[in-house]
This record gives sequence, C-alpha cells and structure tokens, in this order.
Amino acid sequence: MKLLYLAFLFSFSTLYSQDLHHQALSSQGASKELSNGVYVSQTIGQQSVIGNYTREGKTYGQGYQQSVWSKYIQSTINNPITTVVYPNPFVSSINFQFSQSIKERIKMELFDVRGRLIFQTEQFPTVNLLSVALPNLASSNYLVKLTASNYTYYTQILKQE
Repeated sequence: MKLLYLAFLFSFSTLYSQDLHHQALSSQGASKELSNGVYVSQTIGQQSVIGNYTREGKTYGQGYQQSVWSKYIQSTINNPITTVVYPNPFVSSINFQFSQSIKERIKMELFDVRGRLIFQTEQFPTVNLLSVALPNLASSNYLVKLTASNYTYYTQILKQE
C-alpha cells in the first residue's frame, strides 16, 4: 500500500510544481574596482542559467547582469536585413551572415560587460558573410554593434575557450 501511495505521489507531483525558466528575481548588489585593477560586479538574487566555474585559480560568474543590452538588441528586430550569428558561443572566430548584400565596409564594435569598447574593425563582407577572428579575446559575454550606412545591428556573443 505504501508503494502504491508513493507511486501515486511521484506521478502527480510534477503537475503542480513551479517551473522557473529564464525568469529574473529582483536583485541588488554593487560593483567595485580593486587596487590591483580587477573589476568585481556582484549581485544578490539573480538567477543564472550558465553559473559559475573556476579555471586556473580564477572564478568566473555569468548570468543576467547585462540587462541594459536588451534594449539595444531589441532595437534591431525590425531591421530589413536579417543577420544570423554563428557559432555562438565561439572559440576563435565569429560569423555574421546577412540576408541581403551589403556592398560597403561594415564597422564592428565589441563591448565588454562594463560597456567599454575593447575591439573594433571595418571590413567588407564576402558574399553576404562577415567573418571576424577574435582568438585573443578572453572568455566572457560581449555586446557587438555592426554598422553601415543603412544598417545597424546589435547582438550578444559568448567567447569560450
């Protein structure tokens, strides 16, 4: 009888369970630059689907601290030129595939999580494809801004080792 009760309990327990998927809780925290130049950004109460990991004695945390980026990324929804970014996450180079031909130089600006411009280049796309090599970039989240005379596009990319 106990076995039947446990089977009944477990079979219906998922019907009423709460599912938290990409939801944000309210958070608070602070950011500080240490005397050795390391920048620490901390929050309390944020969920993270990526989590934290330690490598070579350094701990890295990734989550939803880039909420300001979403307004830039959302601004490109009605862009007449569709852009596909791959692979994302990437290891050494990233590709931007355009739905229409862009026959001029495209300026790429890359910003870190603090909003600092850390890399920029201007290149002509080849057959609707812009490939940018970023092998020396640290593993982290970045905001990309692509611009040409009649084209502006923002996206978030993730560099991994």
